[in-house]
Amino acid sequence: MKSNAFNQKFICSRHLANTVAVTPLAMQLEKKALEYEMAGRYRIASTYWLKCLDAAQGDKERARIAIRRDQCITLGIGLRKGEYSGICNRGVVYD
Repeated sequence: MKSNAFNQKFICSRHLANTVAVTPLAMQLEKKALEYEMAGRYRIASTYWLKCLDAAQGDKERARIAIRRDQCITLGIGLRKGEYSGICNRGVVYD
């Protein structure tokens, strides 16, 4: 538990600049990803970061986008916890 809390604080403290992308199409996708991040929808934001990564052209730009996507994935790991009431279910199923 302590290592998880430490890693969460460490990753959250590594914020990048507001604009990461340079390519025009990547900048549009980045804007959508940032909107989803602000809303707390990190899994959808990581999808947009992946699309942004595809649209990027430079290696430095791709590296910055990859770091930002990794942050979204890390923050979105513990968000989904639901119950599954399907056939032969014996408890709660976590992703």
